[in-house]
Amino acid sequence: MDQDKNRNLIFISLSQFCMAFSVNFVTVILPFFIFKISPYSSQETLLWVGWIMGSSSIVMTIASNFWGFLTSRFSPKLLYLRAILAYIVLFLLMGFTSNLTLLLILRIIQGVFGGVSTVGLVIVSSSSSRERISEDIGFFQTFQTLGHLVGPLIGALAASVFGYRGAFVSVSVVLLVVSVFYYFYVTDVPLQPGKESFFGRSTINRHTVLGWLLCFMVMVQLVFLPSILPNVFEKFSMEKNIALKWAGVVIMLYTATATFSTYFWTKFSGRIGRDRMIFLLVILGSLFQSLLSLSSGTTDFIVIRMIQTGLIAGTIPLVVSIFAEEQKGNVIGFLNSARFAGNALGPIMATSVLAVSDLTSLYLLISGLTLFALFAFKFSFRCPNPNERSV
Repeated sequence: MDQDKNRNLIFISLSQFCMAFSVNFVTVILPFFIFKISPYSSQETLLWVGWIMGSSSIVMTIASNFWGFLTSRFSPKLLYLRAILAYIVLFLLMGFTSNLTLLLILRIIQGVFGGVSTVGLVIVSSSSSRERISEDIGFFQTFQTLGHLVGPLIGALAASVFGYRGAFVSVSVVLLVVSVFYYFYVTDVPLQPGKESFFGRSTINRHTVLGWLLCFMVMVQLVFLPSILPNVFEKFSMEKNIALKWAGVVIMLYTATATFSTYFWTKFSGRIGRDRMIFLLVILGSLFQSLLSLSSGTTDFIVIRMIQTGLIAGTIPLVVSIFAEEQKGNVIGFLNSARFAGNALGPIMATSVLAVSDLTSLYLLISGLTLFALFAFKFSFRCPNPNERSV
């Protein structure tokens, strides 16, 4: 039994790595692909880029809840497998389309299936003991973050070597291989308990809502920066052609420390306690978020950002593990949707604030809102309802 559980953890984590890898593999080449096939002017095409790129994350926010809901009615293993197969077909179709409207529709459909990482979390939590659940969720999300790190690098290389169509085909082949290993090596888990309605009290209550808010603000801290990097580099008087090269390096470096964070801190939390770990990570992560305003050059900015993401990223799997112990797909899906919401709205929040203010105000606002979410979440467990779990 333990061998089956360990095998489940390893192969569902590898599968999620490849899913995250494929999404980011495609994301990095999409803007260039859109400009290539667009019949419109550069300004009109730029609007299409925004909608096509953003539509998927917005839909994922809703779909994540939907997939959690389905795990109480259908086999979690088969749900995840169908999502992999859907990705294979969608990426193939994207590579052979030359119509922007069709590409937008395909991206929306991709967003529907993108929320399936919730099912992966359900499989992990159902395969884990109560003692190991935080560590196992951290392991799963480490592989997910690693896919985000590796995907853009390989995607850009594949497009330059094989062309856009060849890149789409190659990532579909990778997922096809993954689906075979997944089918044979991942053992199914029982249907998730509870036939409660989608918005029932066990899913939407003060604990889960404030847990969602905390995960959302942590995600905002993680994803807000790329949208304003040109402004950051301009502050440091960096030339535009050099800034473009540095942008990829900066994102890769702090994503690497975030990957480390999701694994190490969840493992280390067993020594000092999960609740204390969450508190320390958010406090220290938000402190370093504020310290970005004091950076005087590129080097110290990058170092502070790496430390900040290396602290704050470990929070999400720890918060999710609090509720995952009850193994309710609805709740896991609701909390997982915070990641997608933060991913979609973080850049919008950053650019909107910067349009009317400055970088210092933006850093401090994000830090302050994250601390507010932390204390609200901690306070919500002071006087729990009789039917709600306390920590």
